[in-house]
Amino acid sequence: MLPDPRLARQIFEVLGQSGTPLGKGVSYYNVGNDSLVNALDSHYLGSYLADGGAVFKLVVGDYGSGKSHFLYCVRDRAWERNFAVSKVDLSPKESPYDDQRRVYAAVASSIIWHELGSMDEDERGLSRFLQGTLRRNGRWAGAGFDDSDATESPEVRALLQTLAMTPVDSLSFHKAIQGYFNALLRGQELRMESLERWLHGEEVTPEDMRDLRSIGVTEKINKNNAFKMLRSLCQVVRALGYTGLALLFDEGDRMLSVGGRSEKIATDNLREVIDRCREDLPGALFMYAVPPAFLTDIVPKYPALQQRVQAPNYFSRSNPFSPQINLDRLDMPDEQLLNSIGSRLLAIFEVAYDLHLSADLQTPNIEVFSEAARNSYLAISHRRLFIKALVTEWYRQKEEGEQAVTADYAAAAIRGQSEALEAFADTQQRPY
Repeated sequence: MLPDPRLARQIFEVLGQSGTPLGKGVSYYNVGNDSLVNALDSHYLGSYLADGGAVFKLVVGDYGSGKSHFLYCVRDRAWERNFAVSKVDLSPKESPYDDQRRVYAAVASSIIWHELGSMDEDERGLSRFLQGTLRRNGRWAGAGFDDSDATESPEVRALLQTLAMTPVDSLSFHKAIQGYFNALLRGQELRMESLERWLHGEEVTPEDMRDLRSIGVTEKINKNNAFKMLRSLCQVVRALGYTGLALLFDEGDRMLSVGGRSEKIATDNLREVIDRCREDLPGALFMYAVPPAFLTDIVPKYPALQQRVQAPNYFSRSNPFSPQINLDRLDMPDEQLLNSIGSRLLAIFEVAYDLHLSADLQTPNIEVFSEAARNSYLAISHRRLFIKALVTEWYRQKEEGEQAVTADYAAAAIRGQSEALEAFADTQQRPY
């Protein structure tokens, strides 16, 4: 199965620029991690988490080894299991873990509204997620929520009644969610804006709080109650009919540059999140993607955190309890992995640009680039370098004509892509 030309073009535009995956369409060229995703699905998404359990997993991989790609695969599987998903991609120069309120705010602002099977752009933010959930239940035809038949439908009434009857740790959070739905149905835009700021963990004004107190929202979200609010969010998500909440943090590279007192606070808060996943976050999958240096340079300094993330063996179908998912341990050897990725990308490239490339030329080219990447031993993972160099070369050959590439040419192309990506990484984050 291949994507439509528009999506195929988007995939290659992003891969060609940075070698990183587009948020959509990863399944079309995904190779090698099926056993990991299937193990997460069968042991957690489809059973333990659906029953109200919670789990933490650490995804370990070098810069460019496919951490973001793997999280996208988990995201897609979670959506198939009717999970809500919050994928947190933070500023390269900060980690939210030095302030518990910022952990909550990162989750709330990054929760995704997604229509399964739709190719429309996903939208982010808890308020947009609530709007989408209400619209899906009420089946509104227009852009607004002023259809009285939909508003009074049995589905909407049942949703609001279930929400009202569900125990939620924070009364203020419970009232804020109920108040947002009511404001949405009544067209109270100013109250909606105030509640959106509150629910997203943003600063609220005295005027906001005066209005919100009238509907029972008496607390502000701060570092002292942030985890209670996160637990309340998990409870509300399940009350709204979702299986649970997948929290996917793709920002572990940033933790390496925090340092000092902020590093200690950040690791303490991360440890607390891990502990709360045992019993306090119903239906939550908390996944945190980090480079190996996080385990070798940061974790040993904090024994309490080390006890929670160290593991003698990596996560697998036969060992689902391990907290570590190692992206160096995939379903096939690297040579086969890269060649398979290349073959899948070639078919998508042809769709993207409405052309046909010679398999007799391009299959050996894929193998030459694969070998050059695997033998490069550079700071950036050979997987990203392989994809970036291969995509760039295909586009060149599209314009200038197909030809066989030599080993020396491929090696030089890999080095050139490494230098370009390292220069880009220096402006974004440390390249490991």
